[in-house]
Amino acid sequence: MIGALIYLQLTSLKNRLSSQVRRLRRPKYFFGAIVGILYFWFFFLRRLWGNDAFTPANAAHLPGPDLQVISLGFTLVAISAVMLLRIGAAWLASTGRPGIQFSEPEIAFLFPAPISRRTLVHYRLASGQFRILLTSLFLTLISGRGSAWGGGVLARGLAWWTMLSIIDLHTMGASFTVMRLIDGGVSRRRRQAAVVAVLATIIGALAWGVWRTSPAIQDAALTSLPGLMNYIRQVTDSGLLRWVLLPFRLILAPFFATGWPEFLRAFWPAFLILAAHYAWVLRTETAFEEASIALAEKRAKVIAAMQAGNYRLGTAPARGRREPFRLKSSGGRPEIAFLWKNLLSAPSYLNHRTFLYSAGIMIVLASWLARGDETHRTVLSGAGGFALIVAVYTLMLGPQLARQDLRSDLVHADILKTYPLPGWQLVLGELLTPVAILTGLLWLTLLAGTLSISLVRPFNRWLEPDVRIAAAVCVALVVPPLCLLQLMIPNAAAVVFPSWAQTTRSRDRGIDLMGQRLIFIAGQLLVILLALLPAAGLGVLLWFAADWVLDAAGSTAVATAGVLGVLGLEVCLGLWWLGGRFEKLDLSSEAVK
Repeated sequence: MIGALIYLQLTSLKNRLSSQVRRLRRPKYFFGAIVGILYFWFFFLRRLWGNDAFTPANAAHLPGPDLQVISLGFTLVAISAVMLLRIGAAWLASTGRPGIQFSEPEIAFLFPAPISRRTLVHYRLASGQFRILLTSLFLTLISGRGSAWGGGVLARGLAWWTMLSIIDLHTMGASFTVMRLIDGGVSRRRRQAAVVAVLATIIGALAWGVWRTSPAIQDAALTSLPGLMNYIRQVTDSGLLRWVLLPFRLILAPFFATGWPEFLRAFWPAFLILAAHYAWVLRTETAFEEASIALAEKRAKVIAAMQAGNYRLGTAPARGRREPFRLKSSGGRPEIAFLWKNLLSAPSYLNHRTFLYSAGIMIVLASWLARGDETHRTVLSGAGGFALIVAVYTLMLGPQLARQDLRSDLVHADILKTYPLPGWQLVLGELLTPVAILTGLLWLTLLAGTLSISLVRPFNRWLEPDVRIAAAVCVALVVPPLCLLQLMIPNAAAVVFPSWAQTTRSRDRGIDLMGQRLIFIAGQLLVILLALLPAAGLGVLLWFAADWVLDAAGSTAVATAGVLGVLGLEVCLGLWWLGGRFEKLDLSSEAVK
């Protein structure tokens, strides 16, 4: 029986790979595969070519002790946080009988077969290893770019595989344990209350231990990042915190091995933890068939919703909710009706109240930090830098994530075309919701940057308060048309290339699909840069021209007016062109359906 299951796994893998190779005959997959291969080569594989298995890819430029401490600290915190979230979700998040994941064909053929539950568990573990190995390879390539990792390619690959396998086994073991507790009559509330009580006890004991045994903080910990990371390492090496974090340290230790002896010394404790989890899963084996069938049905519904464009990541099941704003029964603009409709499909927390509350919290915290000592001011300045990073990522990735627009309603294009509205008006109404969401996020980052930049001393001589306020207001005015211009690009791609747009939102995986998404992102960035060149050029010219007769604030206002004029003209031309293309969209195309 084991041989038959192994044959099934190998045959499924062969068929999956052959189907992905066959679809390369189509141009959209072929060019996507080329872009994906080039991306991996230039960013990852090129750096690993010709390196020894246990020698870092950049051994000639090994980091100093400070950089190694920073890498160790950030890696320990980040990976431990992810593991704790997965573990907490396994024990707390389940509302019913948790099951282990099988596909619908596997359930149909394997569950009625004369196969023991232990064999099914081994089959599930073996099928999960393919996903874990691919994820380990991907994370190995990514971590290979950093210079602060101690080991080479093979060391990092085995370390990632060990950690991901432990998480997978712990999730399965937790689901089996929860099912046994449910079968024993333990309710969900009692189970969750017990888990919360245990976590609260551990956190309280850790806080008490850190307060009683942690060393005194030195000035170096407040003036430099290496000093801060050294202090964190001293705290985690002392008292009760050292023993609580010991399993995480043992799991992370193989990441920083620099040779065979050191790697073997670090790897065997992590492997023992993996073996203990494997034994735990086998000993707590319980009836999981019914729960697994329900999980497969739920997963199939999610896949169908994503393929139809009706699924939003992180949203709860459809239920009654408060309307985003009061919609006029007559006399209102039709674009506002589209905004009202698409806001209902957005996550409930993305509303004007959330943005207003967040802005108020930012103002209160910034005022409190500004009245504090140098440490508080450093934290406030760091918050401004973090807000800038968030703004850049929002501008780059926001249009790909905020999809409450024409891309989601493209399958209903035949209904939209029956409305007595011109094409540009339909397109504008569909784009208003993601524009509102991205504008709100960017305004929050702008507020955080404006509040923190007042403490940057080198700019205080010329960056007076009136100039800061004028610059912030001008940037805030530019944000909405900039977001609208950005969102028109992926929506235009969905109308012009509906087949490609339909593929990029599917759950299918492959280097060709990743290449397609990279093509869309690169095309969006290129077009937006070309569109911004005329606006930026006119703004610079107007600023220098107005600087002869006006102050800095007045020059900034004049330059912003010119930028808004150019962006407004480009938005109008884009809406007119995209509306015309949408009116001529062929609804009989199989790509749209």
